[in-house]
Amino acid sequence: MAIYHFSMKPIARSGGRSAVASAAYRAAVRLTNERDGLTHDFSNRTGVEHAEIVLPAGVRADWARKRSALWNAAESAEKRSDARIAREFEIALPHELTPDQRLVLTRAFALHLADRYGAAVDFAIHRPGEGSDIRNSHAHLMMTTREVTEAGLGDKTMLERENRWLLANHLPPSQLQLKELRQAWEHLANTHLERAGLDIRIDNRSHLEAGITIEPTEHVGVHATEINRQGGAVSRTRISPQSAERNAETIQRRPDEILKLITNEKSVFTRYDIARALHRYINDDPQTFQNAFAAVMASKALVELRPESTGLRGRDGEARYSTVEMVAIEGAIASNVMAMKARQNHGVFKRNVDAAIAEEDRSIQAGNPSPGQGLSAEQRHAIEHVTGPGQIAVVIGFAGAGKSTMLAAARHAWEAQGYRVHGAALAGKAAEGLEQSSGIASRTLASWEYSWQADRSRLNARDVFVIDEGGMVGSRQLARFVDEVKRAGAKLVLVGDHEQLQAIGAGAPFRAIAGAVGHAQLSEVRRQKADWQKQASIDFASHRTAAGLSAYVARGSVHLKTDRAETLKAIIADYVADRSAHPNDTRIAMAHRRDDVRAINAGIRARLQDRGELAKGSNPSGDKGEELSYQTSHGKRSFARGDRIVFLENDRDLAVKNGMLGEVIAVAPDAIQV
Repeated sequence: MAIYHFSMKPIARSGGRSAVASAAYRAAVRLTNERDGLTHDFSNRTGVEHAEIVLPAGVRADWARKRSALWNAAESAEKRSDARIAREFEIALPHELTPDQRLVLTRAFALHLADRYGAAVDFAIHRPGEGSDIRNSHAHLMMTTREVTEAGLGDKTMLERENRWLLANHLPPSQLQLKELRQAWEHLANTHLERAGLDIRIDNRSHLEAGITIEPTEHVGVHATEINRQGGAVSRTRISPQSAERNAETIQRRPDEILKLITNEKSVFTRYDIARALHRYINDDPQTFQNAFAAVMASKALVELRPESTGLRGRDGEARYSTVEMVAIEGAIASNVMAMKARQNHGVFKRNVDAAIAEEDRSIQAGNPSPGQGLSAEQRHAIEHVTGPGQIAVVIGFAGAGKSTMLAAARHAWEAQGYRVHGAALAGKAAEGLEQSSGIASRTLASWEYSWQADRSRLNARDVFVIDEGGMVGSRQLARFVDEVKRAGAKLVLVGDHEQLQAIGAGAPFRAIAGAVGHAQLSEVRRQKADWQKQASIDFASHRTAAGLSAYVARGSVHLKTDRAETLKAIIADYVADRSAHPNDTRIAMAHRRDDVRAINAGIRARLQDRGELAKGSNPSGDKGEELSYQTSHGKRSFARGDRIVFLENDRDLAVKNGMLGEVIAVAPDAIQV
């Protein structure tokens, strides 16, 4: 089981601590504190897998990438004898990820901190020591308490401000910031677990918030671990003997609680998963462990889905289990969708369907006058399928296969029949995309649930409810929506690609629903025009990545370079050249590392400023206006008219969603108009 651990603590002189000494220990290097002349040499220390310093996007402060210069500057910036000179975040890394994947995840979170606070972040990944718990991969992230600039350390970060100052400036107080950081780590870690194809998740909620009485474990530092291993007395352990004993008693009485912990992360599991969960919450006494394991295996909440198979090797042959709750949830989904399939009361007149198809054909032909353009036969069939009389309909299609165009035509048909059409998606950006591409007014699933809890925006029999990217919705959440739509007598339309992304929560019901009620298939890629590009897109969507790339390589569309500087230079030049040659077209530059993203963005802005297409500095008399700097939650940023930006969170007051793109049309000292 992936373990959630996130802690934040200050490094302060009042506790006799030094930022230089802390950095030297965590990175296993030799550093001298120029303030007191003490040298801290930990270069012989083992167990440090990687150490690195990251800076905020757009900040050119190469001096801060040198560990000695950074932390001596932090020491020098503070004069008080009790000053706080650094913040340290400690996070448990999912041991299920590979070392490279853990590095990418940790770097991403370090960059999140750096961008949010405009600070430098020095992170070190520590691997488990010999004889210790193999799951104890963790990272230490030391963050400066002041913003990092090209000239040195500047103002205090938002995290170091007093709450009364933060509230007076309409900024979140420190406790709310910590809560947001805990949630950000959960989201980032779960995203990386999903990308790695792992059906496990972490949860930042406390056991109390999740309704679980098993006492949680506590992170044990390296010193306590080593002392305990040598037989010494420690005041802090993974779990205290008293807590472990109470947990063992709780599990004996209510073994379903350990199963609830497991199914928060995965809906199907093995005996090995049960053993790992027990090891986490009770002591290592063999008899205690066996008793607890026996209690869980005998629990009425446990369901065997598949018996052990001697014909398969290793864990492939292990028995598979779930819980009564998960089986009931997925059983309720199955029962509801079959009942909805049988209800044939949401049909649309043929004349309305034909009119909608004809209207969409005209729209497509107006945008592309080439002969033969219009809806494909697959899209026409899908429109007829979703506007059929059944209370539930499913459409599966590859990315670029025209699902949005199909939904736009279906919306016209539904509305002509007198239905109200609503859209929903897991992410705000996906909901925005659904609305823009199909015209269906859309919100996030969480927003819909919140409204229903407040008894607002209730559905009725004259509503059609469309869920986009249905393959990403987990069993528990989708069950609630299926039940709500069925209860209201509305129509449910699920759209997605079960090959593209697996469900974010436990369980993946989209595929099962599609198999149970039938579905329309969109397999012809419409976004690309050339046949070889269409096939390459299908290859990518079907996990035949090498074949897809080979098609582009064969046509000279992939350029490989070994030098980072030359690569970035080429990307910037090509982007600006394409912008000039095709000003009405769109383009995107992408990079894996945020350092490279920052460099590309800065390079493109610099080229546009040199060409006079973007303001540079204060230039109120220029026709491009002026460039102004602002303090944001992600550090200082400069903006000018013509800049393209991306919003990073939902804000109902501003009517923006996370991931939404915009263009700056005016800047003022106290506002940016987008």
